[in-house]
Amino acid sequence: MKKINLLTVFICSFLLTACGGGEDPVNIDTDVLSDNYVSQITATVNSDFVYEYEKTMYVPPEGKILYIMGQDIATISQFSSDHADQAHPAGWSAYWGITDTAGIFENTADAVGSQTGYHNHQWLADKFDNSVIQSALWMVGKYNIPENILAGEYDQNIEAYCDYAKGINRPIYLRIGYEFDGIHNSLEPEDYVASYRYIHDYITNAGVTNVAFVWHSYVAPTYNGYAVIEWYPGDDYVDWFGVSLFGHMYSANASEEANAFLELAKEHKKPVMVAESAPVIRGVVEEGSSIWGEWYVNYFNYIISKNIKAFSYINCDWDSYPGFADLNWGDSRIETNETIEKAWMKEVAKDRYLKQSPDLYSILGYDDIPSD
Repeated sequence: MKKINLLTVFICSFLLTACGGGEDPVNIDTDVLSDNYVSQITATVNSDFVYEYEKTMYVPPEGKILYIMGQDIATISQFSSDHADQAHPAGWSAYWGITDTAGIFENTADAVGSQTGYHNHQWLADKFDNSVIQSALWMVGKYNIPENILAGEYDQNIEAYCDYAKGINRPIYLRIGYEFDGIHNSLEPEDYVASYRYIHDYITNAGVTNVAFVWHSYVAPTYNGYAVIEWYPGDDYVDWFGVSLFGHMYSANASEEANAFLELAKEHKKPVMVAESAPVIRGVVEEGSSIWGEWYVNYFNYIISKNIKAFSYINCDWDSYPGFADLNWGDSRIETNETIEKAWMKEVAKDRYLKQSPDLYSILGYDDIPSD
């Protein structure tokens, strides 16, 4: 560690505070910078977003936030290895599609012949004890998928997922048809609601008791301009509301759609989860750290102030994913910038964030749920 005098520290701190975390001054120690970055996260919980939940399916207690990270085998392995001496996130995320079982028991990449590793729910359960699973179920309005769901064409895949859920003995947060209102998913509200309810009922009727169901909005202009509430399956079918926060967080106020969705969650007395998030487009630049003040400070302050009960950060190189390379979303892996990596680890080390722990399940109320 480089030695620096107190005057240098003071000047550096003043400049960074004034500039909101701009470019790293030359020859300033990253520990000093990361401490300053963390100090910019000053939010407190807005009492307007403290309300009694209709359901409490694996909801952290007051003052606690569930910390989740993803999303592919390679980056999860690297992150957990790099930080083996620090507490891991409380959970990890993975994806699968209703049309097959790739991503549940076998690697999606091996199944489709693309990138090595990618997603595997069983691998997450085998590798990480005392943790939860955040599970994303892909379905779109194309290819007759909603019709096929209702016709029972994919029952064997849902059954395989039920077998997985029963076998891992831990909480699962399942996002059925995540980003249901996104233009990219082209889901008609009526089709989505019927499909969501079908999958929900199949899983619960199969005797699965450890799945919390998440209704996850893209919180952006909606497909065909429908009102978000038109996609709502109903209070009895939803345990959590979920949002995506990507470019939204280049603003301290997120977006009109995100804020409206949080108000809707309050109206329906549901806890909120940031189901997907990353500083896309700019990514985590290797030279300089202005992105911390432009995105991460807004991100953590928003989560805290809005009393959001869980967040999942996508720690990946988007440009390496088939299907994403042409979008130029950049690299959101925090380890690509030493200062940001240190600041992130210092922030999530705080007591407010729930991490992997033998006490995690009890804290989330999982002990109250019977298991096979």
